Amino acid sequence: MKNFKEPIIISGMPRTGTTPLGRILSSVEGLSMIYEPFNAKQGITGIEFNYPYPGKNISEIRFNKILEDLINLKSKFKIGISSSDSISKKIFKYFIGNESSISFYKARLSSSNQRLIIKDPFLIFSSKEICKKYKVIFCERPLKPLAASFKRMKWNFSEYSKLSKLFSDNELRARDLKPSKKLSSEVVGAIQFYELVSIYKSEINSNNIYFFSQNKLVEDPVGEIRYLFEWLELEFSENIVKTIESLRKGRQSRKSFPKDNIQHDLDYNKKYSNKYFSEILTSYEIETISNFCSGGEI
Repeated sequence: MKNFKEPIIISGMPRTGTTPLGRILSSVEGLSMIYEPFNAKQGITGIEFNYPYPGKNISEIRFNKILEDLINLKSKFKIGISSSDSISKKIFKYFIGNESSISFYKARLSSSNQRLIIKDPFLIFSSKEICKKYKVIFCERPLKPLAASFKRMKWNFSEYSKLSKLFSDNELRARDLKPSKKLSSEVVGAIQFYELVSIYKSEINSNNIYFFSQNKLVEDPVGEIRYLFEWLELEFSENIVKTIESLRKGRQSRKSFPKDNIQHDLDYNKKYSNKYFSEILTSYEIETISNFCSGGEI
């Protein structure tokens, strides 16, 4: 068995910076990253649904057993073939693997005495349980640009009906929010998702969790990553600065808007990442989000 040191878990809502942060950390010598092992479509075979919530939709004992097997590199992964995959992609996944399984096998093949990074937004509602033992980075982003990103990607929060049942009814202001001609289903999903995460976050009280600001990463990436490295007790080197700069290669671009349906468009200027929402969201959607954030009626 490999002698892995205590793992680092990166989680947070989708579109909050988990992927670039994972790339930065995995560029550090001695760190190996596993990509979304709790993704129900392509991850660990024992995971049958997204967003496990230990003590609610999965027992704490079962969740911790699955996590410990992953950390000890004993897990088995799904093939992850989707009906929308091309023939060549299906063949590749069948014989080689998918993004999650390949990252897992790479970690197994790496040298000993490494430290494991588990990058997975699907672990967001597992953070309280994980941080009892391990360090968790909890990525966050303001709701308006988050909702705009969901809308740009045409993402809906289909898990809401199941996850909302795990929370108290009197806490859920956005439960009855419905899509309309003025309010897209993606924005509704983003608001409802954001609310569940906010309620969940309010119950976390641990020194083992770091709330990482995607907004600060945009404004001062080197400074924000430096603070995180201090918390993780990792050396912050010039190579890390170079990695940060390479992920911001569009910083000289005048392009203020990423391409549609492209998750990580590296060619637009990232300083606009939390500003372009006004070009995607309608005035009614912006007003609805503002009302929600201020505690008003929605």
